[in-house]
Amino acid sequence: MKTRIAIRFGLSGAVLGASLLTSAMAVAQNPASIAVRSTGEEDIVVQGPNNSLLYYVSLPGSGWVVNTIAGSHTTFSAPAIAVRADGEADIVAQGPNNSLLYYHATPGSSWTASTIAGPLTTYSAPAIAVRADGEADVVAQGQDSSLKYYWATPGSPWYPNTIAGVATTYSAPAIAVRADGEADVVAVGQNNTLLYYFATPGSGWTVTTVVGPGGAFSQPAIAVQADGEADVTVLSFANTLVYAYATPGSQWAVTQIGGPQTTFSAPAIAVRSNGESDVVAQGPDNSLLYYHRIPGSSWAVTTVTGNLTTFSAPVIAVRPSGEADVVAQGSNNSLSYSFNLPGTSFSTSTLGGSLTAF
Repeated sequence: MKTRIAIRFGLSGAVLGASLLTSAMAVAQNPASIAVRSTGEEDIVVQGPNNSLLYYVSLPGSGWVVNTIAGSHTTFSAPAIAVRADGEADIVAQGPNNSLLYYHATPGSSWTASTIAGPLTTYSAPAIAVRADGEADVVAQGQDSSLKYYWATPGSPWYPNTIAGVATTYSAPAIAVRADGEADVVAVGQNNTLLYYFATPGSGWTVTTVVGPGGAFSQPAIAVQADGEADVTVLSFANTLVYAYATPGSQWAVTQIGGPQTTFSAPAIAVRSNGESDVVAQGPDNSLLYYHRIPGSSWAVTTVTGNLTTFSAPVIAVRPSGEADVVAQGSNNSLSYSFNLPGTSFSTSTLGGSLTAF
């Protein structure tokens, strides 16, 4: 095991606002999750009608196929998805009575469901990441605003762990896992701070502050670059959009990529092999905005879809071809899908009609 760096990322003392939230985030959250396979196949999961769980799949050049993974009254949060190297899809969601449920299937097989954590354990949408060795890592807000972490290797039971105790966590968390096995988790903490937790296999969790009090008002998003840089984005005060980044051993740099009254949902982020960061969020008047930047350049922003088109936080993934794919809830609880290749305009279509995405 590598030697732990005593302080991996420095503390940010920035105070970005004074208006505080102390309960669940009051902005649009995402109903869906998206994953892209090395083949270019795209997998989307969404909370469907009557608290069901729906799964959409498409290969490049083919149409979308939709299946029901779990029926009515099974799914009570946005689901999250990750795909393993062997093709197995892993999905987690909040289940009945604040439980935490796990679904998995290999190509051509049916879905298997199991319980990660029982009633009264889970109080947010969960997030999931899968390691190269097949271990699955899941995080969620736990009872009494704690931060819970669960992990399992193939064929083993789920092991629970508490990252942060009572009254520490006030949003759904996000997770990314590095090639060396380090797990990185971000969540909103007390007084609307943005907190970052990390642990290498066999070590305890270390916490640092990314953004100070009054700076975080939504579920954050995190992605890790190939060079080890961690990129984090979150809705900040006055409906601004904040982006923070740090390389191992350095302090967090915090910038504003969307000004006041530009952002009205939790953002999502993806990073490309060339270092480009892609961020999406709900914009003014229920529009959908896309921000992107390659290292050393300034942020560029484009409108994916105009007014009255977007009614949730979006999610984003990038295919091996460089195509950016964005999914969000459209009007009348439809499921909207937008895509573009670098240098081209976004094309938008509807995957699921009215009353399919909740």
